[in-house]
Amino acid sequence: MIPENSSHPSLFDPILDEIDPSRLVRSTDPETSRLAARAASRRGPNQRTLIWDTLLQLGEATDYELSLATGLLRSSTAKRRQELVELGYVTGTGKTRQTDTGTLAIVWRPLFLSLEECPF
Repeated sequence: MIPENSSHPSLFDPILDEIDPSRLVRSTDPETSRLAARAASRRGPNQRTLIWDTLLQLGEATDYELSLATGLLRSSTAKRRQELVELGYVTGTGKTRQTDTGTLAIVWRPLFLSLEECPF
């Protein structure tokens, strides 16, 4: 599900930068992991934008809730959300909520209500 009124960043925004594939694998990983990292590096910008837009629409969400709203795998959602945390777009709320498995998960929120408020 792609949120309405999405706030897509400019082409120069870090949310759209590809992640260096070498950051996505360990030196001991097999070649299949390296190939997957290259593919993930190319998918990352679009998935980060989707996660960002969805989080803006929802206001706050767990990785599980984001995966339901976007249709992305939970593992992909968590990785892209973590990249947004590292870029300074997203932070934890200090709250937790139960997931479908009954475990508690961190509730995340955007640091800015729009990209226009974002200082970088």
